[in-house]
This record gives sequence, structure tokens and C-alpha cells, in this order.
Amino acid sequence: FAWLELVSHRSFMPKLLLCNSQKGWPFFQRLLGDLFKFMEPYLRNAELGQPIQLLYKGTLRVLLVLLHDFPEFLCDYHFSFCDVIPPSCIQMRNVILSAFPRNMRLPDPSTPNLKIDLLAEISVAPRI
Repeated sequence: FAWLELVSHRSFMPKLLLCNSQKGWPFFQRLLGDLFKFMEPYLRNAELGQPIQLLYKGTLRVLLVLLHDFPEFLCDYHFSFCDVIPPSCIQMRNVILSAFPRNMRLPDPSTPNLKIDLLAEISVAPRI
């Protein structure tokens, strides 16, 4: 719990993610990846005792902060995060996969006669 609190502290996480030209992103990705690797055996077997439940909730809250404040970070490292997260953690994967860059405007899926192939964003490959 202390490790998650240190990694997600308001004096550490923003400074690491706001470094010029995204130099701190790989370091924070490694820290989050290590957190997911630590939690993976518990989440895979659904052995969620009270401490792991609290750690899971804290991790989800950190992901929600990242989704709100640094969606580009989640977009860039979505592949490595989803590799480590067990398939049973659908909510955690959905938070990561719902991130999109701030400068992108998502199309309205309820638009009649929407042609996905004609959207300009479809030609841009995701960064991995």
C-alpha cells in the first residue's frame, strides 16, 4: 500500500509524467507494470482478500486519474499493460482501453450511415 501511495503521490507522478518530451513515461510504465505483475496471481485466481481488494481499488483510482489527466500515457502503453493484466480483470482493461488522446474527437456511434473506413483516424496506427 505504501508503494502504491508513493508511486501515485501528487508530488511524484505528475512530475514524472510531465517531464519534457515524455522522458519519464518509460519509468512510470515500468512501475505500473510491476504493480500489475505483483497483483496478477491474486487477480488471476480471484483470491481477493481484504488487503488485495483495497490494493485493487487503489490501482483503479490511479488508472482513473491517469485516464483523466494523462490519457496519452495510457494510449502509448496500453499494449504492455493489457499483456500483464489477467483476462478476468475486465474493468481494469476497459479503463486502460478507453483512453484516447485529447486532440482526437471520437465519432458518435449512433450516427446513421456511419462509415468507419472513411474516418481519418482509421489510417493512423496505434503507437506500441
